[in-house]
Amino acid sequence: MLSQHHFGWIPSQQWLHLYRSLLRECSYLPDPIARPYMREYVVDRFRRYADDRRPSFNNDLERHCKLYKTGLEKLKLLERANQGYSRQLEKVLRLAYGRKGRRRKELLDALVPPDVPANTAAVVELIQKPRMYEDGWEPPAILTDLLKSQHNNGVISQLNHRQVKHLEPAIPKTNAWGRPVNMSRRKNIRQQWYMSVLDSLLPPLPDAELEVLEGLVSGRLQWKPPKKRSTSVVSSSQLSLDTEFLTDGPRKDHTFRVYANGRPHNITRRFMTRLWKRVSCLVPRMVLDPTGRKHLFMWDTMRPIPSLHAEVKDEKTNIFEGVDLKGNATRERTKATL
Repeated sequence: MLSQHHFGWIPSQQWLHLYRSLLRECSYLPDPIARPYMREYVVDRFRRYADDRRPSFNNDLERHCKLYKTGLEKLKLLERANQGYSRQLEKVLRLAYGRKGRRRKELLDALVPPDVPANTAAVVELIQKPRMYEDGWEPPAILTDLLKSQHNNGVISQLNHRQVKHLEPAIPKTNAWGRPVNMSRRKNIRQQWYMSVLDSLLPPLPDAELEVLEGLVSGRLQWKPPKKRSTSVVSSSQLSLDTEFLTDGPRKDHTFRVYANGRPHNITRRFMTRLWKRVSCLVPRMVLDPTGRKHLFMWDTMRPIPSLHAEVKDEKTNIFEGVDLKGNATRERTKATL
């Protein structure tokens, strides 16, 4: 529950109204993974400042306004997602399934656990390794394998996800004066390249969430859109003439303004399947290599890959009689009679 003394620059009732509106829209999301994730995201963001009594924060009007504006932007995003706008709804799905935002960074951290030496020999080996971003340093092998697999997947760039252009940091041999590049400059180039790699990598999902996503795409799992609460009935006294009507005139009727940035769709199973399929194409499936030397990743495709051969029915196999595998005739053909 939000305390009364916080966010003194903005009335607490406005924060409470925003908080309840965000939670209400989270409960309407048409995805079983997105609903609890977005609710937890909203609660964590509000609780982060719930017990913050620092004077530097309580007296910062600009900070309060930015936080309130961010909350309104998230509320607008959730409202348009629940109205059936495909772009906003896909953005929420990518946030929930860890294709962008905080969840993606958490999955990346889980993919590369910290290298903790187990014994004295491992400590000595760790000390002898080059430091981070120095000459001879290499990123973790699992990230390198994931980067190569993601770079070879052409579907990802079609789904508006930024790809890394270079698989290795492009370090020039000489600088503008024809001299060798300084050590600090080489470290900065490696660091910038590695940060860009971390910003674009798509980590695998946990097995439980991946099974849910594949079940939704294939139709194996049952799905129904959540029902929205009925709106309150406006009393007759509120429908009567008021001061606003007398001073400003009648309100504008329905316009096509809502269709300026896309159009809302009816949230059906078919509509959601297309969005789930797009998210599924951004999720790598890690496969165990028999040799154990590198990590293999498999990717989903928007459409099933067509087979390179056509099946021949039994009744049509007689057209190959008298011909071997190389296409040569195995018996003499009868001459056609005139």
